[in-house]
Amino acid sequence: MASPFALIPAHNEILTVRQVVKETIPLVDKVIVVDDGSTDGTAGSLSNTGATVLRHEINLGKGDRLVEGFQSALDKGATAVIVLDADMQHDPADIPKFLAQHQDNPLAIVMGDRSADMENMPGSRRKGIKFGNFFIGWACGRRIKDAQCGMRLYPATALKRLDIPRRHIGGFKFETAALLYAAEKGIPFEYVPLKARYEGFVLRPSHFDPLRDFMRLFGLVTEFLLLRGLRPMGFLKALGLIDQKHNRGETK
Repeated sequence: MASPFALIPAHNEILTVRQVVKETIPLVDKVIVVDDGSTDGTAGSLSNTGATVLRHEINLGKGDRLVEGFQSALDKGATAVIVLDADMQHDPADIPKFLAQHQDNPLAIVMGDRSADMENMPGSRRKGIKFGNFFIGWACGRRIKDAQCGMRLYPATALKRLDIPRRHIGGFKFETAALLYAAEKGIPFEYVPLKARYEGFVLRPSHFDPLRDFMRLFGLVTEFLLLRGLRPMGFLKALGLIDQKHNRGETK
């Protein structure tokens, strides 16, 4: 029997996390919130919501807490885990779309796709997303619609197959590394169209450092490519110069 869980990493999200959890709980079997060293009472704000809260005093970063949350969900019997942010940038009302896509292709990682709503993004974000789609798609050996959307559904089967080196997990690296290593395993990607939610939804400064975290992600993808001979076919596929009949694609 299918048992989808939601995983919500949170760091100082007291203004929004309770609302996100309340809207998510009716749509999945269980909600797990990993409080990554919040100092604003994030964990306490979730009392009586029904969510499982994993509280930590030390802030390790999103990647480590995602890995912890995935393991907790798998241990509790999750067949799929939907990740969404605690800052309301992702709409819990979209969860049924992910579940429907998962039902159609149970082996695929289902990714949120904001490409049809790019005009509602800040200009700098649009440029970063377009570059990331190309660069990460090159390394994956397939064309990717939205490599940086954090709302995703990971099947338990995919999570159990991923073997990501520890150095590629920390900070914001995990979500990119998950695509790289999933593509290498031949795990397909599917997409759910989403609205781009920025103004009026995110009520605190971004935890993503544009310079530091970009350089870390750039280093991750560059290392991955160099160790695999730069994957010239992947370069052509990321540019759309070679047709892809399937999301599985090639990784050469």
